Amino acid sequence: MNTQSSLATELKDKQYRDAFVASQIRIGLPMQCRALRESREWTQPQLAEAAGMSQPRISEIERPGERKLNLETLLRLASAFDVGLQVRFVSFSRLVDDDDSIHFDSFYVSPFDEDMARLERMEYQMKSSKMLAFDKRSGIRDALMGKEQSTSGNALRDAARVPEQPKGDGTKAQIEREASANFSGIAC
Repeated sequence: MNTQSSLATELKDKQYRDAFVASQIRIGLPMQCRALRESREWTQPQLAEAAGMSQPRISEIERPGERKLNLETLLRLASAFDVGLQVRFVSFSRLVDDDDSIHFDSFYVSPFDEDMARLERMEYQMKSSKMLAFDKRSGIRDALMGKEQSTSGNALRDAARVPEQPKGDGTKAQIEREASANFSGIAC
């Protein structure tokens, strides 16, 4: 956050800060809910059924400022979309930075099965190229060229889970091409 910006100046006022936080929730969550529904090509009635809600309630949820969302509602929506939900307190600089970097495309969240398939492909590529050790608990733990080790001891076990059929033609050359493209910017 630029401390000399007009937003930083406005945030010095407590009422403005409170309104800013509320707007992030009351505008951002409805927009993301709608974006997630549309990315799955669901209708409002389909989301309502998946979340155990009525269609008019989904319509209200998707209209910014229309309805106050409680944690139970957010949990039901997260379950319907098969995604995680993270609610936490953050500094204002982080909130502003996150707000500045947000765009409609960033509202998409992969459902569990799609997310796991993507992680399995990455693990398979990393294991094949022996470029990185992977740790389930913290993601990419170490950029260790050719070394299969981890401070937690979980990397080898996690990397051993190889999907039956990776995307693409599945050949060693194709996997190495993808791994090279995905990790070409990493300095080891």
